[in-house]
Amino acid sequence: MSTSCALPLRGVSLAVPGALPGSVPPTDPGRPGLDRARARLATRLVAAAGPDGLLRAPCDGRILESALALRLLTVTGVDPDAQERLTRYLKITLDEGDPDPVQEAAARAALGEYVDGRAALNRLLGGFDHFTAGRKRLMFRTVLAELGAHPFPELASGEPDFEARGQQRWLVTEMAALKTLYAFGTGVPHLVTEDDWRALAPCSLPGPPPYGNHLARILALLALRHRPGYAAAVRARARELRTWLRADGGLPFITGMDVFATATGGLALAGAGVPAHTLRALAAALAERQNPDGGWGFDRGVGQSDVDDTAYCVEFLRASAPELSGPAVAAGERYLLDRQGGDGGFPTFEHGTASEVAITAAAVNALAPEPGHRPAVEAAVRFVVARQEDAGAFERSWSLNESNALFRSVLAYDSFRAVAPPGHALEAGVARARARAVDRLVGTQNADGGWGHVPADPSDPISTAYALIAVCRGRDGPSVPCGPSARGAAERAVRHLLERQRADGGFVSRPDQAGPRPLAYHVPLLTDICVLLGLNHARAPHPL
Repeated sequence: MSTSCALPLRGVSLAVPGALPGSVPPTDPGRPGLDRARARLATRLVAAAGPDGLLRAPCDGRILESALALRLLTVTGVDPDAQERLTRYLKITLDEGDPDPVQEAAARAALGEYVDGRAALNRLLGGFDHFTAGRKRLMFRTVLAELGAHPFPELASGEPDFEARGQQRWLVTEMAALKTLYAFGTGVPHLVTEDDWRALAPCSLPGPPPYGNHLARILALLALRHRPGYAAAVRARARELRTWLRADGGLPFITGMDVFATATGGLALAGAGVPAHTLRALAAALAERQNPDGGWGFDRGVGQSDVDDTAYCVEFLRASAPELSGPAVAAGERYLLDRQGGDGGFPTFEHGTASEVAITAAAVNALAPEPGHRPAVEAAVRFVVARQEDAGAFERSWSLNESNALFRSVLAYDSFRAVAPPGHALEAGVARARARAVDRLVGTQNADGGWGHVPADPSDPISTAYALIAVCRGRDGPSVPCGPSARGAAERAVRHLLERQRADGGFVSRPDQAGPRPLAYHVPLLTDICVLLGLNHARAPHPL
């Protein structure tokens, strides 16, 4: 079996348009500030590598998990010191932060204060237009009831409300836990089946939380406390919670995003021109974390693969060590192809679930360099174009900002145009969709040169970096001279970012990631990674 794989498409790779693997872009005497900023960011990212070769990307503590952890420690009566740390974290975060309505209600309920849980839920999800909206309403309603924000309402129906067959494994665990809490909270424990208890059982074992998800484990432990046979295990896991608390006393949503950060950070470092041996070390660490199904999860030890992480891992392995990564890339490509839906799109996790624009675009960028995947790429691009033309608002998916899906779509369109024969039937539609995406970004840029999550939001570095990737490529593609509006937008965005670089070389941004959607969580290292990706594209040899 060959160990090599197809090279990245020139002008399209997220690493940097036009760069060859391991090449070092020449310095630009006319833009010394940009080159210095990129070098400082690259130094920070290389320093983030741990002993196992992955970039360390821990997740900040969050109110929701911390409130539920305090509830678990309280009902089990263990570890008063950890209870005090969590209480202090919740009080400080309420005083000094700006939590969303549901997390504020969760914190106040956990602290024993009165809250109107139903009103908080309506404020959070009133404008949440997403295929998961019904499930999220059920989830947050149940969580707030468990915390005491309002009574458990009577079940309108039984098990179907909590159905999660065919979904990702951590969601199956979450829904089994919520069903159990709901059933015991409403006095109908007979609704809980042996299958539900089996879904919850792995969370009673010592070690890291299954699937790297603290939220799923805490909910499962709260549910398992209702079965006497698990009492000792629940108390033991509750005592271990202190080992997962962050320095400020908060419990994070997930263990971290080391795999995701290594793939995206590796692409950023490739674009910054770091030595090839550094990239190969990162690539080797990633290859060791490939799951048996050919995909990757977001963190070490996460056996639930997903399309998003796998697409980025495939891109990075292709860009960093194509002569060595053939088997790993081929397995990753097979994983992706196996999840493509009948509509041409890709879901985040399991085949047969809803396709998403941002995830589909990521898959296109990973698959397009391999000629044998062109039919799958064409079907995926057709899905993205159709969704973009039909949608009123631009999708946000697992990111909280529009610019994430927009930059991915622009790169996907360019990937398709790089491999499609002249006169392809999708050519005109792709051109229109691409121009519309860039026009949307140019037209929604803030006066300070940045972008926020959505138009009129305050600018933040992550949203700005994502937008920069798209606008610096121009309205009509990297091979066409950049028009004045896109050129000006890109130049203003670069100035905005350079003015906000800290003395230590890094950047601080509001959270970008969402999970469970639409709740924000924050992995600080991703800010530096995203900004370096954006600045690399601004520095690349396409017209500005």
